[in-house]
Amino acid sequence: AIIAGMNMTWVSRLKKTWSKVNRAKFEILEHQMDPTSNFGIYRSCLKAAMWRSEGAEAGSKEEKIIIPFFSLFVKDLYFLNEGCSNKLPNGDINFEKFWQLAKQISDFITWQQAECPFPKNDKVISYLLTSPVFSESTLALASFECEAPEKSFEKEKHKQLKASASV
Repeated sequence: AIIAGMNMTWVSRLKKTWSKVNRAKFEILEHQMDPTSNFGIYRSCLKAAMWRSEGAEAGSKEEKIIIPFFSLFVKDLYFLNEGCSNKLPNGDINFEKFWQLAKQISDFITWQQAECPFPKNDKVISYLLTSPVFSESTLALASFECEAPEKSFEKEKHKQLKASASV
């Protein structure tokens, strides 16, 4: 979600803003979420996190937290369910498929049940729950307010947006 938001057209065009950002952590996230090889790097990180979580001591609640990339989790479940037959060619039940589905869902339930050791910040929670979801046009206008359009297509888009906003 962080990478998607930061790579949105209306955010990524902000050259002056980006020049002030330490990109090292963002680049690490981008590297970990590289979609090549079916998110191979992410999958390796997830396995390492699962291994770390399973071996964590009871007093080390931070080590138990795993937050998976949910849409990839759902995609994996979908393709496992749709891509594997319920029955084997000989007519027997495909227990391997159901075992894999159960394992993935069991892992997810375990991750949900991990107690968060960090205190809740009511201001942050309130902000997240009450912040509006902006339309593409509103995001574009906000972007142009932060940094004026430079390219001709940006200037044209800005004109169109201002005209439609005043209607």
